[in-house]
Amino acid sequence: MAQQQSVHQLYRRLETIGRGAYGSVHKGVHIPSGNVVALKIINFDDEGGGDDVADIQREVSRPASDRNSHQNVHKVALLAQLRDAPNITKYYGCHLDGPRLWIAMEYAQGGSVRTLMKACRDGILEEKFIVIIVREVLIALSYLHKAGVIHRDIKCANILITDRGNVMICDFGVSVFSTGGNKRHTLIGTPMWMAPEVALGSQVVPTYDHKVDIWSLGITIYEMVKGMPPHAHVMDGFKVMNLIQKTKPPRLNEEDGSKDMRDFVSHCLREQATDRLSADELLKTKWIKSAARTNVSILKELIMRYDAWKQTGGTRASIADPLAWEEAEENE
Repeated sequence: MAQQQSVHQLYRRLETIGRGAYGSVHKGVHIPSGNVVALKIINFDDEGGGDDVADIQREVSRPASDRNSHQNVHKVALLAQLRDAPNITKYYGCHLDGPRLWIAMEYAQGGSVRTLMKACRDGILEEKFIVIIVREVLIALSYLHKAGVIHRDIKCANILITDRGNVMICDFGVSVFSTGGNKRHTLIGTPMWMAPEVALGSQVVPTYDHKVDIWSLGITIYEMVKGMPPHAHVMDGFKVMNLIQKTKPPRLNEEDGSKDMRDFVSHCLREQATDRLSADELLKTKWIKSAARTNVSILKELIMRYDAWKQTGGTRASIADPLAWEEAEENE
């Protein structure tokens, strides 16, 4: 029997493109094919150990109902089951390297929306780009929610753009299956994008479903329009969660964009989850339908803008911007 190739025979690691709570992300090359990939490397020694890392690859083939609860094991298994999902970063495989786990993913040349915003005037996106990004994210969320998956961390830093303008959701590190009508009650995600029912935290035992992603999408649009999510000036996450509970849902102002976009955001940012539209319903709104014939290639303009900005001394947001990398990595 031929000896299995080591990860170093399969992949060559290039520059680091991000760091987060669960490891680092690198641009890499798949040596046999020469294809560029993203390599997420998790060091279990840094996490304190306690798990048998050899179990991780076996977990990939297990059904969701029989999955180990360890976050990184769960993540790999989830990615494997989403190989054919639309507008989701493609998963190529995982490999063990001593105490490290290498996860090979599709590489998005353009980086995250959060990164691309840095090269835009006033750090905000024009509506003609926002509507296309949101349309493509909704396609992904529609698939995920029908599959019983809640992403739980939708934000600009977790939306990637490829060199062709394709939009992909990344970072499934806190995602979860919620099938059979079961609701979740775990306090997890990034505070500024949390839905009110998640931000309740330890005050009560909150329950929630896939509608938390719809709230986060509304906040993500606000982020693209304003440059920052609501409460971005508040550094304490618990204070942010308290504000989310006590203040009315954010709204865009008339000068922020079209009425159709503002109406769309209001459909997402409803205090009661049952009042929020689903991903499929949002795809049928006037704002999204207005861009039905616009190709994703329009988003390549953002990449060209960013490349020009970087040539004049701009710094890549994945390394320099703490908000863009709070609990997430760009090419996850």
